[in-house]
Amino acid sequence: MTVVAANEIWDGILRAAQSLQASTIVLGLSPKMPATEEAKLAGDAWERLPAPKPQLTLEIYSAGGQEWIFYLGPHAPRLTAKEIDILHSIWLEVSNELGPEELHHHDIIHFALVELRAELRDNRRQEAIARIREHLNEIKDRRAPHL
Repeated sequence: MTVVAANEIWDGILRAAQSLQASTIVLGLSPKMPATEEAKLAGDAWERLPAPKPQLTLEIYSAGGQEWIFYLGPHAPRLTAKEIDILHSIWLEVSNELGPEELHHHDIIHFALVELRAELRDNRRQEAIARIREHLNEIKDRRAPHL
C-alpha cells in the first residue's frame, strides 16, 4: 500500500506512480474536463516531480471505449505519414546538394529544432509563436474530437 499526501490531485497521482515505479496511469474520462486538459494537468504535475522523473504513459478511456494516450515528460513524437513524407523529401533535397556528406533524417530534425529554439530566444519569438498558432488552427479540424 502506498499513501501519498497532496494538495493537488495530480501531484498525488504522479508521486504515487513515481513511488510505485509505475509506467502507466489509467483513468476514466472526467465528466468535468476534456482528456487534453486532464493530460495538461498531469504533465504540469510531472514537471514538478523531484528527480529521477519516471517516463509515464497516461491512458484515458471514455465509457464508450474511446481512448486517449499521452506521454508525460520527454518522449519521441509520434510522426504521421505526412510528417515522415515531408521529412524524407527535405532529406532527399538536402542530401543531393551536400554530396558525399553523411546526412540522416535525424540531422534534419535536429537542425530544424535548433533553428526554432533560436527563433524563440531572440526577437523572432512572436513571429514563431504566431506561425505555430496558425499551424494549429489549420490542423484543428483534422484532429480527433475531444470530449
